Amino acid sequence: MLRRIIFLVVVLSCSTGLFAQFGKKPVDLQDYQYHHESSGGLRVQSNGVTLFYEYGWIKDLHTTRLFQVEYTYDIDYRMKKDKSPVQDGTDYFYGLQNHFHVIRVTYGVKRTIAEKADHNGVRLSFVGFGGLALGLLKPYYLNILQNDSTGNAVPTRYTSATASEFLNQSNILGAAPIRYGLNQIQPVAGLTAKVGLDFDWGIKDEFVKALQVGAVLDIYYKRLPIYANDYNRFYQFGVYFSFQFGKRW
Repeated sequence: MLRRIIFLVVVLSCSTGLFAQFGKKPVDLQDYQYHHESSGGLRVQSNGVTLFYEYGWIKDLHTTRLFQVEYTYDIDYRMKKDKSPVQDGTDYFYGLQNHFHVIRVTYGVKRTIAEKADHNGVRLSFVGFGGLALGLLKPYYLNILQNDSTGNAVPTRYTSATASEFLNQSNILGAAPIRYGLNQIQPVAGLTAKVGLDFDWGIKDEFVKALQVGAVLDIYYKRLPIYANDYNRFYQFGVYFSFQFGKRW
């Protein structure tokens, strides 16, 4: 008798679950109420910091086409500032030839891997981008004491002619003001690709609240003269995580 009761309970439970599944109206992908999204955020990379804006065309519940514009300030976290040995000297980066900035314009797709639970939860999606990268090389100037009777310091950038002065730490007073080199910025064209996983934890689909992790690769047509040595490369690679907030409508 007990076995029959247990069997009946199991059958009824399974039946209830099945009826609930069949009775629940599925979401019509074409009738998804949102068609656009707009968001922005901050991305922290292993080689810099990025601000970005993203606009999306929602095709259905699982697929969104994306357009993204971003600005990256390249940072080598291994570089440490040196202290000038000169009296009243300031800190500076030794061996830095150019500051490097990147503007990227990309087009991509976001594809849902796992949907949110009915209440709360996180939507997991794959994201992939490809597009253009414009590198900007801004000369880094140092105030270098002159070997003359005046004792003046002259803002100097790294060139083949000034290499011996630029790398002679005994005469470096410190970094020159940021305004030096603004009229000498050199563009470097390249291509970029980015892939990642997007975790959207927004309680309501109306709002974009996401954390993203992934990797980004930029390839340029020539080596980037960032440092005053032979270790410069023609590509930049970094892993990242980002925070993103916005709205759908």
